[in-house]
Amino acid sequence: MTQLTPHLRYLPYAQQQTLWLENVSIKQLASQVATPFYCYSKAALLNNIHACKAAFEAENIHIHYAMKANSNLSLLRIVAEQGLGVDIVSIGEMHRALSAGFDAQDIVFSGVGKTTAELTAAVLAGVGQFNLESKEELAVLITIANKHQQLLSALIRVNPEVTVDTHKNITTGAKGNKFGVNFDAVLPMLETAKHSPFIQINGLAMHIGSQIHTTAPYLDAIAKIQTLISELKTQGYPLTELDLGGGFGVQYKDHQMLTSNTGGSGSDSLAFSDFSQAIRSALPHWQGRISIEPGRSLVADIGVMVSEITYIKESQPTSFVVLDAAMNDLMRPALYQATHALIPVKSPFTSRLTEYDVVGPICESTDTFAKSAQLPNDLAAGDLMCFLYTGAYCAVMSNSYNSRPIAAEVLVDDDQAYVIRQAITQENLIAFEQHTALKLI
Repeated sequence: MTQLTPHLRYLPYAQQQTLWLENVSIKQLASQVATPFYCYSKAALLNNIHACKAAFEAENIHIHYAMKANSNLSLLRIVAEQGLGVDIVSIGEMHRALSAGFDAQDIVFSGVGKTTAELTAAVLAGVGQFNLESKEELAVLITIANKHQQLLSALIRVNPEVTVDTHKNITTGAKGNKFGVNFDAVLPMLETAKHSPFIQINGLAMHIGSQIHTTAPYLDAIAKIQTLISELKTQGYPLTELDLGGGFGVQYKDHQMLTSNTGGSGSDSLAFSDFSQAIRSALPHWQGRISIEPGRSLVADIGVMVSEITYIKESQPTSFVVLDAAMNDLMRPALYQATHALIPVKSPFTSRLTEYDVVGPICESTDTFAKSAQLPNDLAAGDLMCFLYTGAYCAVMSNSYNSRPIAAEVLVDDDQAYVIRQAITQENLIAFEQHTALKLI
């Protein structure tokens, strides 16, 4: 047996060593579900949730899962059953959260562009917290609250203008980002809200980015927010809540993991316990409520995406592994230049390695998963391959570009497997277009 993660390993199947997720053979799954497809480990998700709760609940820090990372209903139900709240950024996510069993009072509504219709629906549903992103949004929410005479709880999201060592496309707390408000905008918003009998602004929120591997930028941001809170208290606004967001980094292991049986160290992850301790060290005298919103760190490592090799295309200077998966199925490499480890479903450890460029079939040069990946030299058309760490921002970003189907999702629970989202075929999509056009004007 070769262990790659606690729930992913090579074990015998049909007289050869092949990849298993928990106690289910990936090869057997692929005989029943068309590739490409996503596959998640329930045990891995529960382990991550338990580790998160152990780190933060002991410090009385409230946890809301950032469901934009993965909003599959079956996974959301597991999260809700474990007692976590949820962070949403659209009314569609609110409907999913309520359908999955989250209490409306445990929903935090974030996002920079909430529409009047979305805010109205959230107010009527009883959403527990609104993270305000602008004075304009506050004005709309006051109008809605006054109309429905409903008391609402809100926080103001501030932009602490901290430097974060992450990809430029996933930083959200630097100067010039669209998210949050400048510090000097907070007092005028508080003064506006005090004239409404239905809006209670209780504190401040922040979210400084994603894939952050050290506590340093968080500590920098918290220090700045503490100074602001002290100043606001002298102005007659004693705030009692802090929402510190998420963005805790995870280690996306690279293709070099095939050179050993260890699967890599994963040392670049930001541990829940490290962040919990950092919060308490930064806020030793804080008596109010603290909440966080992890997403990627709960679900990234629970998932794999299974794909089949269509061709091994010989070329110079590097040959290509052409997969049946494409950038519409897994966008992160094209969008963020992200790297996901790609491993064969059959054991690679008896083969020599060679360099390949790994690509999909879409007519875009950006449909490239890896350059110069070290992979076994005996790969062949028809072999199954597996992308690791695809539980977050993968299936949820998939689309039907090039009129391709949207991949199925599967949940593994010990030795059982369940389709938790059927593939969305072109026949399904064409059904929305094939009827007589509806005349509007």
